[in-house]
Amino acid sequence: MSEWLALSAEKLMLVGGVSVFLLTVHWVRNRDLQEKYALVWLLVSGLLLACGLFPGVIKTFAETAHLSYSSAVLFIALAAMYVFSYSVSVSLSRQYRRSVRLTQELALLEARLRELEARAGARSMEDRS
Repeated sequence: MSEWLALSAEKLMLVGGVSVFLLTVHWVRNRDLQEKYALVWLLVSGLLLACGLFPGVIKTFAETAHLSYSSAVLFIALAAMYVFSYSVSVSLSRQYRRSVRLTQELALLEARLRELEARAGARSMEDRS
């Protein structure tokens, strides 16, 4: 029974890897996914494909780490999700900083524009007098 589970886990990783790869390419082509995120997704799909194609690597990892095969598969899947989540968090932090900086620059430009408009209004009032 454990061999059947191992084979189904390998097949699931193969199908998952191919699916993630195809979806990533599709979303990038349709401009629904930015290239910087696509790279991480392609790495995740590559990891899944490698695990599905070379189950011996997982078995060796499981034996070395003193884990069962299913625990090793779960560990690898969670590690992939952690890496992706971390990269998205870094990207969101960068976007937040850019947004704050742009908002501050916009506020400064609006203040400068109001000041210039006020000066122009004062000059036109002087010219009329």
